[in-house]
Amino acid sequence: MKLPDFKPPTLTELRNWWQDHRGEGDVERLILEVQYLRLLLLGLRDEADAAVRLAKAVDRSLIARESPIMELRIRLAQAVLRVGEIDDTPRHDAVPKNVREYARNPDAVKFEADARRRLEQKK
Repeated sequence: MKLPDFKPPTLTELRNWWQDHRGEGDVERLILEVQYLRLLLLGLRDEADAAVRLAKAVDRSLIARESPIMELRIRLAQAVLRVGEIDDTPRHDAVPKNVREYARNPDAVKFEADARRRLEQKK
């Protein structure tokens, strides 16, 4: 079946529809299915990227532009770009910037402080 051109619903629109149509089982299932498939698409894109990295390590000719694995990778990337934001869930392994600052190498911090001090002295 050929689909007409259309603008995919954004994550915000899906969330708004979810709120507006609570209790409407068919609408809720449809929204859940759209989001499930988007998350699956995102995961498949990541797996295709990993496959390309592995193939590249084995034999670069495996990842020529016209190769099936590259075609898959490109099509998945295009589909993800078309949809836009898919998952805005904060990553559990993400570290806030202020926490990363404290984890920096003390020598690097001292070097940067010394450089800033020298710049201020030149002024």
